[in-house]
Amino acid sequence: MTTTDTSPTFAERMLGDLTALVSHGPRFHGTAGIAAAADWLSGELATVGLKDTRQRVAAPGWHPGTISTVTISTPLDRELPAWPMLWSAGSNGAVTGTLQEIGPEGLWGDSILWHRFAVCDADGNALGYLHARDRGPAAPQPLPAGSDQSIPHLAIGHLDGKQLAEWLADGKTVTVTLELDSGEREESVGDNVIVDVPGTGDGLVIICAHYDTFYNTVGAYDNGSGTIAVLELARLFAATPPDRSVRLIFFTGEEWHLLGSRHYVSTLTLRERDAIDFVVNLDGLGRGDFLEAFAGPDVFSFEFRRRVLDHAAATGRYLKLASRFPPTKGTDDASFHAAGIPSAFVTFNDLHRLHQPDDQPNAGIARNIAWTVPLAYDVATTMERPERAAVPGML
Repeated sequence: MTTTDTSPTFAERMLGDLTALVSHGPRFHGTAGIAAAADWLSGELATVGLKDTRQRVAAPGWHPGTISTVTISTPLDRELPAWPMLWSAGSNGAVTGTLQEIGPEGLWGDSILWHRFAVCDADGNALGYLHARDRGPAAPQPLPAGSDQSIPHLAIGHLDGKQLAEWLADGKTVTVTLELDSGEREESVGDNVIVDVPGTGDGLVIICAHYDTFYNTVGAYDNGSGTIAVLELARLFAATPPDRSVRLIFFTGEEWHLLGSRHYVSTLTLRERDAIDFVVNLDGLGRGDFLEAFAGPDVFSFEFRRRVLDHAAATGRYLKLASRFPPTKGTDDASFHAAGIPSAFVTFNDLHRLHQPDDQPNAGIARNIAWTVPLAYDVATTMERPERAAVPGML
């Protein structure tokens, strides 16, 4: 293929690759599914003469359990769809209490803003928490740092959260029963899969994607799509060695507060960090035309946005493009940005498939993988190394 190939045949091949990847099941960090996916990636890379290295990434273990229920008994009977939040404790059987509205809650460093409710006993002590999503159906996320991990936490959908808030605003008593059997387990271990393609000149670009998923999904959109895009870029660079070196990284543990990428960056020396020209992170190439393209520092962000718009024009693509500065902290480029390394992030946001069991391969995802591969190739091979900015501070 050429670097501008967005043909149906190419998209069909991407769909085939994506289908093969998700056949290994959910790729939750520390499970057999992600281990099998890592081996599959190694096999695919070997077919084009590339040998990967593995970087072991370990963390205290956690399991989601098999029971996750939220039942309202007053002011009316209703069961709410709910998922355990990552790192939540179980409830040790069903627990019942009355609901209190707590207020806004920042996830992923305030990248997204949810709404939190406490289920309390007769003395006002918290028995558990409900976390209402900002938009869309119930979807699990990792708990914010500092959360009370000794009691249950369950994610609910946006509309259910709105209903709970309305009842409370009307002065109604909301009685809730929770049951959850998630909890700690032994150490969870997974691998970052790293591939180096030496260049013929100077410089180094990293292109990355996380290949792990949440526990409840095979994650075709999040992030099988970015994984397949990086795999295809590996094939391209293997066929035609780049001018500057390219390092391709498939990260584990992104869903665990960027565990894999934070570990990788922590192992780099200052010299190794400075040797990286910039990073391109591909996360969630879902259906549709809603493209988010974030980057930092500021000058790099502006140039990256221009490259995205140029590629859209060259391919006759109309996009609803969203840019945000500074970039959000909810995906792996944030680990590099925090270390002062210029980084960019691309996602075709597919809100209602995020962390859902029905996040399955489809033609819309495949088309956007095929569209993104040549964009990433162009950026990696032709964008100049940006000037370093100061390492970001707290604000």
